[in-house]
Amino acid sequence: HVCTLVPARRPACGSVGDAKVTAVSYSANNHKLAVCGMDRIVRLFNDRGEAVDKFSTKPADKGAKSYSIRSMHFSPDSVKLAVAQSDNIVFVYKLGLEWGDKKSICNKFLQSSAITALTWPSTRTHEVVYGLAEGKIKIGQLRSNKPATLYTTGSYVCAVTSQPNGQAVCSAHVDGSIHCMHFSQAGAASASTKLATHWSSSVSSVRLQPQHITSSFDQVRTFALAWGCSILVGGSDGCAVFYSLDGTVQQRFGCNPRIDATGSGSHLMREITAAAFNSTGETAVIGSWNHFCLFTYSLRQSLWEEAKPRQVTNMQAVTAVAWRQDGTRLAVGSLFGAVDAFDVCIRRFRYKGHFELTYSSPSQVIVKRLNTGIRIVLKSIHGYEIVKVNIFQERYVIANTLDNRSRAESLLLGDLITYKLSEITWSNGGTEKFVFDNPSYCIIYRSGELIIVEYGRNEVIGTVRTENISGHLISLRMVESSMRSPPTVAGIVSQTGKSSPPSTKIAYLIDAHTIGIKDLTSNGSTSLTHDSRIDWLELNGNGTALLFRDRHRRLNLFKVATQSRITLVDYCTYVQWVPDSDVVVAQSRKNLCVWYNINAPDQVTSHQISGDVENVERRSGYTEVLVDEKHSMATYLLDESLIEFDRAVDATHFGSAGEILESLDFSPETEGLWNKLDRIAHSCNDFRISGRCSAAVGNVARSRYLRKLDKLLSTSQIHLDDYRIRTRCLLLAKAVVDAEAVVVSQGHIVEAVAMHLWLHEFERAIQVSKNRGLASVRAMRRALCQYFLNSRQEARAAEFTSSEDPPNDAALLYLRGGLPCYAARLAKRSHLSNSPTSIERTALSLTSQGLYELAGDLLKIIEQHQRAMECYVDGAAFRKAVDLARSYFPGRVVELHEAWGDHLLSIDAVEMAVNHYIEANAVIKAIEALMASRQWIKAAQMLDGKSADVARPYQLQLGYHYEVCGDVTSAEKWYVVAGAPERAVTMYISRDQCEHASRIASTFCDRKRLHMLCVSQAQNLESLGRLKDAERLYIAIDEADMAINMYKKYRKYDEMVALVEQHRSDLVDETHKYLAQHLEAEGNLRRAEYHYCEASEWLSAVNMYRANDMWPEAIRVAEVHGGTNASKRVAYAWALALGGDSGARLLSQRDLVGPAIDFAIESGAFDHAFDLATSVCPAKLPEVHLKHALYLEDEEKYREAEAEFIKASKPREAIDMYIHQQAWDNALAIATKYDPSAVSDVDAAHARVEQDAGRLQRAEELYVSAGKPELALAMYRDASLWSAALALAERHLPHEVTEISLAMTQACAEGKGTTKSEIIALGQQWENRGEWTRAVEAYLGGSEASISAHDLEGIWGAALSVARTRLASDARDRVFRDVTARLREIGSYELAAELLYEQNRRDEGVLCALEGECWSKAREIAKGIPTLESKVEDACRAARLRAEGSDSALLLGGDMTALDALAKRKEWKSLWLLADRQRIQTDRLTSYACRQAIDVLDSQGDGPKALEIFLERTDVGVPMHGDVCQKISIAILCQDREQDSNHSTTLLPCVAQCRELLLRLCEANSCSTGNFVPNEEDSISRLFFTVHYYSIYLRSLHHGIQAIGLKAVVTLLHYTDIIPSDKVFYLAGTLARQLGQTNLAFLLLNRYIDITEAMEDCNPSIIDNFDFAVATNVPHQIKLPEKQHVADLNAREETRDWVLSLCVDKSVDQQLPSAAEALGTNYAGLYAYDLPRCVVTGYPIQSWEMLEINNYVANKVDWNAFVRATKTCPWTGQPQGPLY
Repeated sequence: HVCTLVPARRPACGSVGDAKVTAVSYSANNHKLAVCGMDRIVRLFNDRGEAVDKFSTKPADKGAKSYSIRSMHFSPDSVKLAVAQSDNIVFVYKLGLEWGDKKSICNKFLQSSAITALTWPSTRTHEVVYGLAEGKIKIGQLRSNKPATLYTTGSYVCAVTSQPNGQAVCSAHVDGSIHCMHFSQAGAASASTKLATHWSSSVSSVRLQPQHITSSFDQVRTFALAWGCSILVGGSDGCAVFYSLDGTVQQRFGCNPRIDATGSGSHLMREITAAAFNSTGETAVIGSWNHFCLFTYSLRQSLWEEAKPRQVTNMQAVTAVAWRQDGTRLAVGSLFGAVDAFDVCIRRFRYKGHFELTYSSPSQVIVKRLNTGIRIVLKSIHGYEIVKVNIFQERYVIANTLDNRSRAESLLLGDLITYKLSEITWSNGGTEKFVFDNPSYCIIYRSGELIIVEYGRNEVIGTVRTENISGHLISLRMVESSMRSPPTVAGIVSQTGKSSPPSTKIAYLIDAHTIGIKDLTSNGSTSLTHDSRIDWLELNGNGTALLFRDRHRRLNLFKVATQSRITLVDYCTYVQWVPDSDVVVAQSRKNLCVWYNINAPDQVTSHQISGDVENVERRSGYTEVLVDEKHSMATYLLDESLIEFDRAVDATHFGSAGEILESLDFSPETEGLWNKLDRIAHSCNDFRISGRCSAAVGNVARSRYLRKLDKLLSTSQIHLDDYRIRTRCLLLAKAVVDAEAVVVSQGHIVEAVAMHLWLHEFERAIQVSKNRGLASVRAMRRALCQYFLNSRQEARAAEFTSSEDPPNDAALLYLRGGLPCYAARLAKRSHLSNSPTSIERTALSLTSQGLYELAGDLLKIIEQHQRAMECYVDGAAFRKAVDLARSYFPGRVVELHEAWGDHLLSIDAVEMAVNHYIEANAVIKAIEALMASRQWIKAAQMLDGKSADVARPYQLQLGYHYEVCGDVTSAEKWYVVAGAPERAVTMYISRDQCEHASRIASTFCDRKRLHMLCVSQAQNLESLGRLKDAERLYIAIDEADMAINMYKKYRKYDEMVALVEQHRSDLVDETHKYLAQHLEAEGNLRRAEYHYCEASEWLSAVNMYRANDMWPEAIRVAEVHGGTNASKRVAYAWALALGGDSGARLLSQRDLVGPAIDFAIESGAFDHAFDLATSVCPAKLPEVHLKHALYLEDEEKYREAEAEFIKASKPREAIDMYIHQQAWDNALAIATKYDPSAVSDVDAAHARVEQDAGRLQRAEELYVSAGKPELALAMYRDASLWSAALALAERHLPHEVTEISLAMTQACAEGKGTTKSEIIALGQQWENRGEWTRAVEAYLGGSEASISAHDLEGIWGAALSVARTRLASDARDRVFRDVTARLREIGSYELAAELLYEQNRRDEGVLCALEGECWSKAREIAKGIPTLESKVEDACRAARLRAEGSDSALLLGGDMTALDALAKRKEWKSLWLLADRQRIQTDRLTSYACRQAIDVLDSQGDGPKALEIFLERTDVGVPMHGDVCQKISIAILCQDREQDSNHSTTLLPCVAQCRELLLRLCEANSCSTGNFVPNEEDSISRLFFTVHYYSIYLRSLHHGIQAIGLKAVVTLLHYTDIIPSDKVFYLAGTLARQLGQTNLAFLLLNRYIDITEAMEDCNPSIIDNFDFAVATNVPHQIKLPEKQHVADLNAREETRDWVLSLCVDKSVDQQLPSAAEALGTNYAGLYAYDLPRCVVTGYPIQSWEMLEINNYVANKVDWNAFVRATKTCPWTGQPQGPLY
């Protein structure tokens, strides 16, 4: 219950129905609720249940109001309210959508009978349906205000309802009939509307047993009718019946009688008075007496399910119900006028604290934003159940739905801002991803595919394949119209321009280098491949242009229509389209680039900026670019006019766009925009704007043409499709052929010809005239020719006359027109009809224009050969001239050939020229031409036979050519032939081929001349600066000294040294040293340094720099040649030379502090290093501390090294140091404090050491503490300690238990390293798992090789126990036989015989007992069988005769004398062998064990061995041998250090076992009181506590909690009368020393030294009690031990030396603190306080430290520390965890 809208009213006496609610209705938008009662007043409530408005209804006729309201219903648009009245009228009130709108009656439908019911179909806004008392169903048409009859039944209409989708109505009648009609059937006279007849089952008696129920079927008056997933009918019988659409009964509810809570037997379910469905039709409500019921449709079972009825006390009958359209509220009206609102949602919860999700039905969810109250209803149009809802970015809603019957799925997508909702079919949801970068579309990514859904459309508009779903790599645009509709021109609308529906375009990455662009509406696509990976892309608003950027930051523009691209900028860090425009803003380095016209990429506006662009913001009236300039945010305004121009163009507001451009100054940008507007306006046929644009850019002709075209269109009654308009548009586009085709297609041939003439296309005009057969072609030709002549176009006139007029006239016209070539061609074609005069005139015209060859051809025609040949020569037509000369002038042929060669040579046709020179016999010219053309071989051939004077220049030229080419042999030949051998010598010398130079010189000149020539040549090279060439010459003639002097002269010392190294190697060092000294004297220190170093005199270089106060250079030289140490020494020397702070500051300035510090560290001067580092280079302090720490570690000063490691922030090195020294406590303390991650490493290292030492239990604990139990498991496996491995696996590695069990079983089978406890544990493991066979196999796996016979008997006994109870008979018999055989093999004949006896194999049992000489067992088995008894007696007599006189003879008689005799002789082995074969009583065996234990103590003093014997043969549960237990315990306590070391692995278990024995003994002694109470006066109790604290001490050391161990051993000082005093003082002092408790260690070890000296002197009086005078818990009278605990004298001397060294140490306080000061410290154990003592340490416990546990008290801190380490209780030994 939410609230009460209208309270109940007490009716007047005798009129119960005067207050009832007659009608309730919710508006479709959920904002209003209308309620009306018998007072005929309509009350309006808002969605919060508040009464906002009301109005009175009107009667049909004026007069008294005697009518009642029968029904009300809101219209689907929530604007109108239809009211059905009993006075035969239906009123339709117009209320409006908002509160406060004026109310009026907009329609009324007056009828002939009373209106009984009314409904308003959801899809028929202007049609209301109502029923009449006369049985008619009518429809009121609001537009015409006229009613119409849908169908007639003849029976009173009880109720009317409509289908949820508004396509049909259903009515219930008083005769029980139910009628249904679809609006598509309206007007069909023969259509049947009857759906079913409603019968009801009335119950004759009220009984609970079904067999007593009787039924009869009667017609029932129907009160309630509703339509949802089914048709719900309810009436007077109290039954709710659901009908299907075919009239069959689906389900029936409520027909059985129900007993009320009082047991009176009255019917709770009376007549059903009202019914309604929610908007989804999946939930129904029916109203009855004092309650209402809900029914829910189960999609899974396809059945209606009844919910628990809602009882409302004193509500009386429900008279009206209404369900809010969102399904969350139910309004219920009652008989007494009450109207209540109920919340009927399925469930409601909050989503992430910002939204509220309300499930009104399985297929409908209401999503409400809490802060604003905005709601959106998610409803599956398929009726699927909504199973999951998600909200992204606090705006987008995604819901998954599922149909439980067909398992079909769908996906709901909604936008909380636009209220748009989409539903698409889906499958296998859950792996998809959603992209919400576009507010109009949802992009879904799944399995490499993008699925695009537009909000508001219930379909997928497209899919693309891509792997890139980043918002920067996907661009989605909705293009409102792909074509612009042209505007109205002069009142005539274009018939061709049509708008197309909106389309959607997407740009995405197909791969890293390929962009795909797809039109999702038309499925058209294109792709673009780029040479580099693309990292950003975006389409413009209309999808015509794409911007993309690659990984090299290149910004590119791609135009989709033309498939062209262009690079805008080469380095782009930001780019964005300005919102709602095609303007681009980009940043390239420090430039802000703006393209206002993207169609003109070269027109870019740039601004200098000093930051990075953050965003582009578009507001009303201006657009600005935000630039982050580090310290502030700067804004740069863009030209809003240019941006608004783009928006106006997109909206086809061309006039506004033109006005914007007119207001701007003319510039390249505006010119591009004028051209853009011109192009778009012209494409939309707006010729006026297009002409204005053409005028603006200066295209006056186009502007005039367009104005004429616009004038023609506006003044003539023609439309844009007229051929004249189309023709002119085509001509403007220069599509002349298309324009001609349009005109000709209309039959206007003359207009087509005139068009071509107007365009001066005369040939085409004549061609069209010819093709179309016009008679005026000839006249047109003549007219055109005359026109050309008049306009001085003689050449054009000649073209029109050449074909039909005389050639002479045409040639004359060509000449007049300045085209003699055309005249010459015409003359050649018709030379027979030409006159010589005409040809002469033509030739003169050709020569005047330089066309000599053509003129020569014409002169040759008229046989003027001389002139023709001159024209050929002038025109360089030598071939025609030579041909003509051979015929008419033979003497000029040679001359012409030479001239021809000269011409060819001038045009670089050298080879051809040579041929013509040869023809003309011009040899010299031919040779020169060959050499010019580099044809050296032909030139050489032509030189043969020529005179020396003539050939010499050419021979030298040939020699030089070959020299340059490197062919020195040929060059030498030609130089020698030309008589110039010195040139050959020079050539060879220059090429370092002095032997060839010598050969030439010796052949053609003397050697001295060669030497002089080389020296001279070298000196020339030297003067020219070609020192390398000169050097080679000097070296070639063995003049190295001259070369060295040359380099010395020119100060080329490097080259000089190189020559010295090569030719005077013994003088190299002296040369370097000489040069260094020379350069040092000159002040060239850098070069001097080089030579000093080359001479291995780098120290001289260092000293040189030091002498010149150039310390940095000295350090550099020392570091390069002497190493780091040398440089550090120099740096250190510098620092010392400077001294004090000055030196430190200078070192800091020179960045030499580091080397100086390093040298100080290496030299051990750490104080100086610390001073330097502290004052100059604090960053080096950690390094100095680290080096100091390493130094101290080498000096074995570990504590000091630890401190330095910590100061160096290197705790890990300190930890490693202590690990290396195996100082685990110190390592652990550092790790815990400074590097917690290293704690596990310390424990692991400690564990490995303990493992190597054989202390596996301790190693296990450390491994577990380190978090590495697997290493402990491997340790146990390697050691074949299977029980320990199994226990470890069960505690820490449960997944390894099975593997360990199997490995342990295998080891048992192989007899490798298993013990009794391990086999028992393994068997119990298998037993716990119920694997009995494996358990038996495990028990039988032990062998005699590793386990004693006694233990094997116990193990096999366990196998027998399992076999007896768990195995089948066959398996059990096999086990019995196997165990019997095994027992006989190990000599356990008695047990084997008993086992055979158990198997009822008595004969075999007797034989087995006799075989083992078990006479008593044999007699026992044979008892009762005479044959077996006689057999046993015979065997006994025979054995007695054989054993006459031995100890065994006594056994044959059944006496124990032999065992006593063996015990007296201390032959314990023989005793136990005999005892094992006989059934000896336990107390007897215990006495023998005690005697043997005492014997071991007396003879060997081995307490652990005595304890082992005692425990093995004694029943420890019987505390009758307390004296033996005490002796063994004291023996173990009194062991010296050597004995403890020998029993290091067993000492702790032995002490623990002694503690257990003593505890039982103490409990037995205190049984009279019922509890063990400690009593210091009781010797056994004192011994127990001594052993207890000693056990705590050992366990603490074992588990690494030395602090607890120290307290326990200090407590032991109180028991020096039991434990040796020197031992306990030594143990306590040594442990305190290890823990750094120097003062306590000194006092304890000093006392130990006093005791040892007293023991040596056998004089206890020399012990000084001064130091422990105040220690009230330490006995002053000390009993001297019998032997030294530390037998090694050297070890005692070492302790004495340490004590003596501390005697002079003033830092050590050599006295005990007072009792008050000691409380709470390690000294507290030395004092006797009146406080309870801790069961862990024995120390006094103060009240705030006390912890009560296991009936004892303990210090909480110490208890938890011990339990954390050992995981057990220190008192009970049971598993225990910390308590806080």
